[in-house]
Amino acid sequence: MAKKKTTLDASEELYAEIASETDGDVLGAMEAVRYFIDTGSLAVNYVCSGKFIKGGIPAGKITEVYGPSSSGKSLLASNILYGCQKLGGWPIILDCENATNTEFMAKTSHLNLNKVLRYTPLSLETAFLKIHNVVRKIRSKVPNEVPIVVVYDSISVSPCDRELKETQLPDNYKPTDWKKIVGRKEQPGERAKVCASELRKLQAVLEQDNVTIMVINQTREKIGVLYGNPETTGGGGNSLPFYASCRLRTATRMKIENKRLKMFAGVNMQVKNVKNRSFRPFVESSGVQLYFDTGVNPLSGLLSCFIQGERVVPTGKGMFAVTKAYLPEGREEYKFRGSLDRNDVPMALLLDCPKLIDAETTEEVQTYMDAFGDAIRNSGSEDFAEMQVAFDADGNPLDVDEETAESEE
Repeated sequence: MAKKKTTLDASEELYAEIASETDGDVLGAMEAVRYFIDTGSLAVNYVCSGKFIKGGIPAGKITEVYGPSSSGKSLLASNILYGCQKLGGWPIILDCENATNTEFMAKTSHLNLNKVLRYTPLSLETAFLKIHNVVRKIRSKVPNEVPIVVVYDSISVSPCDRELKETQLPDNYKPTDWKKIVGRKEQPGERAKVCASELRKLQAVLEQDNVTIMVINQTREKIGVLYGNPETTGGGGNSLPFYASCRLRTATRMKIENKRLKMFAGVNMQVKNVKNRSFRPFVESSGVQLYFDTGVNPLSGLLSCFIQGERVVPTGKGMFAVTKAYLPEGREEYKFRGSLDRNDVPMALLLDCPKLIDAETTEEVQTYMDAFGDAIRNSGSEDFAEMQVAFDADGNPLDVDEETAESEE
C-alpha cells in the first residue's frame, strides 16, 4: 500500500514511531490503492474503482476478467495495456492462446506495439515463472516508480507441465512409457493446486515491484446442474477469485451493425464487478460500445454510472439534471436529455461539467477524449445501429430473428 501524508497529534506520533521502528505501518497513513490503470472506458473505470478519468483497475493487484467468448475481454485487455503506456509503463502480454492480432490491437487500442512485450508460455508453471523473470529483468534496468502491467490471456487454456508431457507419448504407448515420460497420473484438482501455489508466490511481490496483473478467464457450464447458476470459470480453481482484488464479469447482449455496409461492426458490452476491494462490489454498467475498427466509445455506459454515483438525477420525460456538487462554476442548474436504454451522455455535458468525471478542466476532458475520437463519431453516426443479439455455444453472434426461427423449428 502507498503512504499518504497526514498530520498527527502527540499520541498518534507515538504509534507512527513504534511502527517505524518495528518495520510496520500505521493503518491511517496507508492508501488502499496507489493508483489505477485506465481501461479506456470511463464507465468501466467507475465500475472498477468508483473514479472516472483517474480510475481503472487497481495497480499492484490482481484483476480477473471473465465471461463468454466474444464478450470484449481481450479488447478490454488491450485498452489496459494502452493505459499502462500512457503512464510511461511497461505493458506485457502472455499470449497463451497464440491469437494476438497486432493490427486489431493497434487500431482499437492505440498501442505503440514496439513498446509491448509478448511471450507465449506453454504451461501454467512457465507462465508464472516468466512473469517473475521478466519483472526481475525490468526492475534491474527501470526504477520501481515505473508501472508494469501483465495481461495473462488466458489462464483457462494453459495446461500444467504434467499435461504437456502426455503429448510426448508414442502412439501405442505402454504403461512403462507413461511412467518414464509422464511420471505420474493426473491428480485431483491438479491445475487448481498449481494456480494456488503460483498465485500465492506472485501475490507476495506485486506491491513491492509495482506490478499489476490482469488475468483473462473463460466461463464454462457445470454438467448436471438443475438448480442455481451452472456457470463456472475454466482455469485457476477457487484460488484466482480469492487472490483477485477485483473481478469483472463481461457479457454481450447487443451487437452494433454498420447499416450502410451491412456488416457486424462491434458489440455492446455489459460489465459488472462481482468482487472489489477498492470500491463497493456489484456495481455494473451496460451499453459500453466496442467498435472493432475504432475501439471503445468512452461516452457509452456513463449515464447509469452518474446516477449510481449521485452525480446526475432523473427529472422526468427523458431529462436529467447535474447535482449541485458537480455543476460548472456560475451555473445554478444544468439539464440535458438522455436515455437509460442507450445509456450514454453527450460530449457537451462533459466539456461543460468536467467535475462529473473527476477532471479539473475542459482541456483535461478534451485531451482524454482525443484518442477515442473515431469511436465517438461512430456512435453519433446514422450508419451504425444496435441490435439485440444472442451467442451460440461457440460464442458466435446469432441474430434474435435467427434464434427465434431455430426455436420454432
